[in-house]
Amino acid sequence: MPVQTKKIINDGNRAVDEMLEGILAAHPAHLRSVDGSPRSIIARDGPRSGKVGLVIGGGSGHEPTFLGFVGKGLADAAAIGNVFASPPPDPILECAKAASGGAGVL
Repeated sequence: MPVQTKKIINDGNRAVDEMLEGILAAHPAHLRSVDGSPRSIIARDGPRSGKVGLVIGGGSGHEPTFLGFVGKGLADAAAIGNVFASPPPDPILECAKAASGGAGVL
């Protein structure tokens, strides 16, 4: 019986990081990661002064669910967790700091 491939994964331990690298390479005008925190993705045009920063996030596995909402007029940042796992505190904190325009962060 032939093997059926559903997806191509180079290394299961790096699947989420490689997915993020690919999305950032495909959309450099709109998205970037926080320096030193590759699981913290923020909008290129933020933070905007006087706007409450909006941080979203969750587990990977249904890409680009959370990343697809980051951009002007939408969320300011997304914290990314492992497959079907919430993001740990560090990317959430880095997103909150990066999305702060001085009016608070939700």
